[in-house]
Amino acid sequence: MNYLAHLLLSEPDPLARLGNLAGDFLKGAEVRSLHPTIQRGIALHRHIDTYTDSHPIVRQSKARVEPPYCRLAGVLVDVFYDHFLAVHWETYGVGTLEGFVQEVYADLQQYQAWLPPSLQRALPLMLAGDWLTAYGQVSGIAMILERMAKRSPRFAKRSPQEPPLLASSICVLHRHYNALEQDFHQFFSTAHPCCAAGDRPP
Repeated sequence: MNYLAHLLLSEPDPLARLGNLAGDFLKGAEVRSLHPTIQRGIALHRHIDTYTDSHPIVRQSKARVEPPYCRLAGVLVDVFYDHFLAVHWETYGVGTLEGFVQEVYADLQQYQAWLPPSLQRALPLMLAGDWLTAYGQVSGIAMILERMAKRSPRFAKRSPQEPPLLASSICVLHRHYNALEQDFHQFFSTAHPCCAAGDRPP
């Protein structure tokens, strides 16, 4: 779910970068039908996920997520870290956030027919809602969580009278903002060189 980080940590080839994004939009069997460069980006996506999930700082961030949101900790930390990446783009990013995002959107449109079907379907919504730029605002994160809650059965309601659990989880970011921001800096300062400098699968 950390789309922005995957895009930044990718190699600069447009198809590889889109493959790194596509990793969250496909199932295993779909990979073999995609362009080899997109497949290479998907392989890097999985490498980054493995590195991230096993990192002690990320585990520390997940431990900050209290009930009833514990089962969503992995998704929430991914999204929250993308927020902090957008906020601190001048430190970790390439150029301006707006310029980078517009380049990604242009690539998505140019190579739309080569993308997995689920990403093709999501693309109009992504462009209309400017998902990637929205990460920079807490209100944008709230919108992203609400949208995810509506479209995914993974985030079912606790009861018919209550909203989906994910939709109310923005309170976790409000409650632990400073601690999570510090975690992000500690993690990304090591993850960025590791994943972007060639410590990646062949």
